[in-house]
Amino acid sequence: MSDTIDLSVAAARHVLGIATYEERQAVDAAIQPDGTLAGVGGMMPSIDQAAWTLLEVHVPAIAHGRLGPEEGLQLVVEEVFRPAGLARKSRSRLGDSHDLDRLLALQDQYDDMRRYERRTNTPDRRKVQVDALVVSAAMDWVRRNASYLEL
Repeated sequence: MSDTIDLSVAAARHVLGIATYEERQAVDAAIQPDGTLAGVGGMMPSIDQAAWTLLEVHVPAIAHGRLGPEEGLQLVVEEVFRPAGLARKSRSRLGDSHDLDRLLALQDQYDDMRRYERRTNTPDRRKVQVDALVVSAAMDWVRRNASYLEL
């Protein structure tokens, strides 16, 4: 983690129960008597707001190459999808409440590749293609959800 903590990200991670010790300390120190967060100008985020905040960090990082596709998608699942309970918020497809359905389907592809690699003890040749599909899906997510992002 960098020396400076983004308080809005730390608050989102705090709400979702995945904050580091340093992030929890920063959030606790920033809470004002009226419940607002100093430096952010608002209240602690709801679970839904926290999910959007972290998606706005992770998905563009995948789209713009700051995170590897598989690593970034794993962060989306482990730091947003599961802690925010987005499976329960899905309407017709897993993850559709936050426009993650296409990315989550690709996560299944990574899982299938890992099983194949363990079974055959050989690398799966689909990885390059799946990585490209993840980047494309992340770029599409950013385009569709640009109103949420401060680019």
